[in-house]
Amino acid sequence: MTLNPATSHDTSTAITPQQHHAQAAEHLEVAVKAHKEAAKLIAANDHKGSEAQAKIAHDHTAKAKEHMLACAKKSVAVSH
Repeated sequence: MTLNPATSHDTSTAITPQQHHAQAAEHLEVAVKAHKEAAKLIAANDHKGSEAQAKIAHDHTAKAKEHMLACAKKSVAVSH
């Protein structure tokens, strides 16, 4: 299985650092659910379904990371 890089995520919906953290947490929650579903599908010998869930998890983890990078940029701008 190969995971392609996720396309850039629009983080402009979050204005404040708190909103970035909240949206990152939401993406991570989706990623966790997808990983749990992938594990169930592997146990059921559904490797194709598991691969799809792993991709969902990967994409949402990348989106969470983008929110944290945007938050860090805003924090640096505020501290200067």
